[in-house]
Amino acid sequence: MATQAKIISNRLNAKKSTGPRTPQGKEIVSQNAVKYGLTAANDIISSESRPDFELYRDKMLDELAPQSPLESMLAERVVSLSWRLKRIRRIQNQAIDALSRDNGNNLFKKLTQSLFPKALQPPQAEDSGDDASLALGRLAVKDFSNARVLERLLMYERRIENSLYKTILELQRLNLIHKYNDIQQFTS
Repeated sequence: MATQAKIISNRLNAKKSTGPRTPQGKEIVSQNAVKYGLTAANDIISSESRPDFELYRDKMLDELAPQSPLESMLAERVVSLSWRLKRIRRIQNQAIDALSRDNGNNLFKKLTQSLFPKALQPPQAEDSGDDASLALGRLAVKDFSNARVLERLLMYERRIENSLYKTILELQRLNLIHKYNDIQQFTS
């Protein structure tokens, strides 16, 4: 058990480290945990285009056509989850490409070559060395210790899909309730 002196010392030290105080400092540290954005609080991460997201968001909201504040909240959630689902697919593709480029034995290449007769083998892709195009994939491979990267990405994909489908079902349920209420008012 801590002594009274230790408790007082801890409290004084805690007052010295209260985190960032300026809006700029708070904005910077708000991105500390963002790596590849699968669990990010923000919809867009630094490697994505805000105009692309805004266009996607506008099209999705037009299609979902929310009628109430609750439907609007659910529609925004559908947009966010579906954007993350697109992101996970991009990360999975980049991780596979990063693994295949980094793997000297290249199992994917050998498997592809073994499936086709020599005369029908697909053309060899030139290694462009464009590491920037694989940035998220390489980060995922590094963070998930190579071997389990695809399993972990699949786990995130399933979670996002599950949340997306639940949200879509709830939005559809609310839409049906509103339509039913509209019909009831019209027939009364």
